[in-house]
Amino acid sequence: MRSVEIELKLSVKPDVIPAIRQQLFQFPHDYTSPQHLTNSYFETAENQLRRWDMGLRIRGFDGHYEMTIKTAGQVIGGLHQRPEFNVPLHHPELDLKQFPHYIWPENIDLARLQAQLSPLFSTDFNREKWLITYGKSDIEVVLDQGTIFPSTTLSENAENPAAKNPTSPICEFELELKNGNITDILSLANALSSQGGLRLINKSKAARGYALVHDLSNKQGVSHQTLPGLPEELEWQQPLSVLLSEILAQWQVQEEGWLAGLPEGKVGLVQLLQWMTTITEKQTEHLPRLDLFADLLAKLKAVLSPATLSPATLSAEIVCYSAAWLQCKLALMQWLMTLKK
Repeated sequence: MRSVEIELKLSVKPDVIPAIRQQLFQFPHDYTSPQHLTNSYFETAENQLRRWDMGLRIRGFDGHYEMTIKTAGQVIGGLHQRPEFNVPLHHPELDLKQFPHYIWPENIDLARLQAQLSPLFSTDFNREKWLITYGKSDIEVVLDQGTIFPSTTLSENAENPAAKNPTSPICEFELELKNGNITDILSLANALSSQGGLRLINKSKAARGYALVHDLSNKQGVSHQTLPGLPEELEWQQPLSVLLSEILAQWQVQEEGWLAGLPEGKVGLVQLLQWMTTITEKQTEHLPRLDLFADLLAKLKAVLSPATLSPATLSAEIVCYSAAWLQCKLALMQWLMTLKK
């Protein structure tokens, strides 16, 4: 019933899916043909579950249903680690008392909470699955393609007519560790990265669903997105693992901003790459494959230099879905995992 989900999420460009699928079939594997999955996510009017860092859904597939709640975890780059609890259901109806009592805040009235919950958004997608033996690990690789959309009630109540039927696409690979070592997930992702067209993503489907509903609820139908500024300087006296975690977290934020059309995201990324260069110079003895990492950093700094490449080449989509971009982030995550052993 309880497990700790450890997975890497990768957004994928549709045109590279055939090549990556073919690559997956080359590894020792068990294959499951596409299944159609529907998921309804529940929330209170005050977003109480979100405030507790919980996500609650009911999944339907082939006439079967499962209720899942995910509790607070951590995300490093695109590597997600969250406890989750799964309960099979005969009907797609919430029954919170089936979850362990200890996952809830003290003195919670479950009956009252359940009465306050209603569908907020749904996902509808096809899932293709490979269970791959890679290195010393068993890794489940899934390809999800479909759509996220808000609940019917919310859509009908939207004040902005142009936003009545907003959706967010699902086109992603997820690599989940079933047995073995986290580093094997990173190595497998690195093997797939040679195709290009893959990008680490921090936001789960649930997080993107909440964001979609938030934008829809904006009375003007406009998302006033701003990027948090980077600190003027890193606190270099911190442990190396803390510095790397901070850089990875900031990298994701600035990258998402640049992809959303915010030019300050690119400025932030240039600064982050410079900080990484400084770290590699100071921490040579702790960095595995220094030559490879330094080479990747040099490539990325060149890509982001307007003096060497045209504005068309500097497109956020081109840069952030490039093989070198993903490989550098994976190398940074591998370095961080090595430090935490």
